[in-house]
Order: sequence, then structure tokens, then C-alpha cells
Amino acid sequence: MIHLAIIGVGWAGQRQVEAIRELNRKAIVECLVDKDAAFLANKAAELGISKTYCDLEEALTDPVVDAVSICTPHQLHRPMAVLAAAKKKHILVEKPIAMTVEDATCMIEAAEANGVKLYVAENLCYTPLARFLRTVVQTGQYVGELTAASFTSGFQARQFGYPGRRVWLTIPEQGGTGTWMLHGIHSIAQLRYILGEVERVYLREHHARSFERPDIEGTMSGLLTMESGIHVSVLQTCETHLAGRLAGYTLYGDQGTLRAWKTGAEVHRADHEPLSITFDPAPLSEYAEEIEAFADYVAGESVGPTTGISERRSLAVVQAGYESAASGQPIYLKARFNPL
Repeated sequence: MIHLAIIGVGWAGQRQVEAIRELNRKAIVECLVDKDAAFLANKAAELGISKTYCDLEEALTDPVVDAVSICTPHQLHRPMAVLAAAKKKHILVEKPIAMTVEDATCMIEAAEANGVKLYVAENLCYTPLARFLRTVVQTGQYVGELTAASFTSGFQARQFGYPGRRVWLTIPEQGGTGTWMLHGIHSIAQLRYILGEVERVYLREHHARSFERPDIEGTMSGLLTMESGIHVSVLQTCETHLAGRLAGYTLYGDQGTLRAWKTGAEVHRADHEPLSITFDPAPLSEYAEEIEAFADYVAGESVGPTTGISERRSLAVVQAGYESAASGQPIYLKARFNPL
């Protein structure tokens, strides 16, 4: 049983407490950590957790705590992870793993040097959609050999931002970002899980006249070249209305085309009637599954899809997307970030 200190009790930290209780095995919340004493006391009472700390270093001296979950603003991930590693605590960190590939590398090296495990809480790799499409790609079921793919994700928010304690998420001066980092990191982690590794990134940035945040990107779109050789068209947006089945994946193959979204898919093949597929609900939420994957990774039982090394690769795609949009040139990941 892993005894976790949850660092940061905003939305993500509270969601992890719920996920650990849903899982009801392999992990337990030992304490909550947050620098806002009044907020911490209220949330601890609400969640029924008696032990709290306002100081991270003090929490890391707790002999019962053997792992931390970092649910803080993104720019704090690196220093907190390095400190936790130095105290011999295993580390679960919310996505993105860090703000830059360099920061992620520092975290990975600190964990390795201190003999602890580093894992990333990236829930979209644990969804029924992700598992289904990964199987389709690996087996060729329904579509045969892939010839191309496309992915679309996002929502419309002209005044793009979050309320309350989450306001920092979209404010660059506070470590926040636009939709490409904030939501695109989810998209890229899932896309890599399904389709494999990315070789080249070529993206452009767009602002609709109606989008009211000129300081951050409204839409990022372009082309990923995968190591498998196929091309994937990508659209990540917060200025476009994507209702129902408009967001999701399309897999193009030499035997059929498959369109998939959060809850199901449809297959079109020559000389066949269209086939509709509905995904069965998973017994656990993706948030509980990511906690279980972390616990299994720490125990040495299995290596899940969102290790620190894996999610450094997701971050590299996101960082390369920004650099490509700024330069107008494609970015080759191995040349830019070697090694990953």
C-alpha cells in the first residue's frame, strides 16, 4: 500500500483523493499539503483527512509518506519533484510533466539518481476509446493497414479562462498556457498511446477575430509525421464549436475507415453495411486506473503507458508544436531533443 501526500488540493488534488478512494486498494492518502492554510483546513475537513501540512519540506520528513502526488501549478512540478526525489519519495505528477523537455529531463534524472519511480497522471491513456483504438491500430481490425489518420479536440471559449484557484491555468505570467499545452498535452499523450511515436511536427497557430485572448493560441493545427510513416492531421482548438461526434479520431486504412469518439465508433468498408460500435463502460474511472498504474509501477509489477520518459516525449511534441508555429518550419524531434 502506497501512502501518498497529495501536494495541492485544488481540482486535481481533490480528484485524486476521489480516485484513490474509488480504487480502494494499493494506495491511501496519508496527508494533504497546501500553502493556503485556511483553504487546506476546509478541504481536509470536507474530504475527511486529518493530517495536513502547509510546508512541503515538513511533509517530506513524514516517515509514513513514501510517495507524493504533485497537483500544483505546472511551473512548480520540476522543483517539487526534484525535492521529493532527494527525500527518497516516489513521484506522481499531474500533466504536463513539466513546462519544458529540459525540466522533464531534470526530473527523470533526479528520480533515477535517488532510486525512486516517476509517473505522470495522464488520464486519457486509460479510457475505453484509447484502448479500443490502440487495439485497432495494432491488429488492423476493421481498417487493415493504416494509410493516414486525423484527430480533432477542443471546445469554444471566446473568453478562455478558468475561475477561482484555477485562474492561473491560462495566464502566462503565472505559468499558465493556451489550449495547446493545457489540453493538447492530453491529446498528444493519447495519440501517441494509440498511434505510436512522432517523428516530425509541423503546426500553425490561428486566432479567430471573435477569440478574445490575443496572448495565447486559439487554434493549433497541422501535420504530425509518425515514425510508422503515416501522417496525422491534428486540430486542437478553443475557438471552434465541436459538438457530439465532431471531436475524435478518424483512422484511414486500406480495408476501411473508422470514425471514433468518446463513447463509440463507426466503421465504413467497401461492400459492407456501416458498423456501429458502443464502448462498454470501464469498471474504474480513468483517474482510478492511473493511480493503480502508478502503484503497480512503484511495486515493479508493470510499466504503464505514462512514465516520466513517455510523457517527456508527449511534452516534446507540444514544445515542438510551439516552436514550429513560431518559425513556420517543421521540427524533427530526434534532431531537436535527442535523446528522448
